[in-house]
Amino acid sequence: MRGPSSSQGDGLPRGKPVLAATADIHAPKNLGVFREALTRLLEERGKPDLMLLVGDIVEKNNCPQVGAVLEVLDEQGLSCPIVACFGNEEYEESKEEYLAFERIRWLDDESMTLELSGLKVGILGSRGSLDRPTWWQRTHIKGIWATYRRRVKLIDGILARLKADVVVVMTHYAPTYKTLEGERERIWPELGCRAFEGVMERRAPHLWLHGHAHNAKVLEVKVADTLVVNVSLPARGSIYVADLSELAKRERAPRGLEAFMS
Repeated sequence: MRGPSSSQGDGLPRGKPVLAATADIHAPKNLGVFREALTRLLEERGKPDLMLLVGDIVEKNNCPQVGAVLEVLDEQGLSCPIVACFGNEEYEESKEEYLAFERIRWLDDESMTLELSGLKVGILGSRGSLDRPTWWQRTHIKGIWATYRRRVKLIDGILARLKADVVVVMTHYAPTYKTLEGERERIWPELGCRAFEGVMERRAPHLWLHGHAHNAKVLEVKVADTLVVNVSLPARGSIYVADLSELAKRERAPRGLEAFMS
């Protein structure tokens, strides 16, 4: 999959690829907020080169509303690649219905690479894991504890093999409790998974995006060398933007074999 070779213009410098990301549109619930946020983004920053949708795109598995989200993007003339991961509102049993929206590249515990302005961008997408499954998950999803534990190891392995100038991870659930400040502390284990902090320490992806924490007040933190950002639309009230070329310049401590060889 190959994106545009330069910025789409309208205010952004050519040759500097820009990522835009959001989560928790919960269409149709927050569709108006999303439209307004997108309009502001285009007026202030121009069209992004890559759009990431970090789960809970629709409300309560209302799959046709993915089309409504795409209509909003099309209204603004966005032709950039759109990559998404699933959230808890996109039910596992309906996965094939979501995949039918081929305008979106869906990542479900998998990765991809694309080239933007000569920059190789690696993206990993997943629902993520929870330290404690919700009551509903515990009572309705067989083996959910094991699934969440296994997913941490799976993502760690994918990142170990993902080679790119910039590595971006998106999980709907939070990969740390540090961006959950503002949510009730007693439910933090049902909003995120701290085991991913160890993954970040080992693999040092440049950027880790998540949603799900609608009421969080701390929206960006560093975990080791990784910038963790909550892109939940209800929490931010805006669409998150990152300059991928600047992320690529970031100093990262050697990891694994790289550290051994240095």
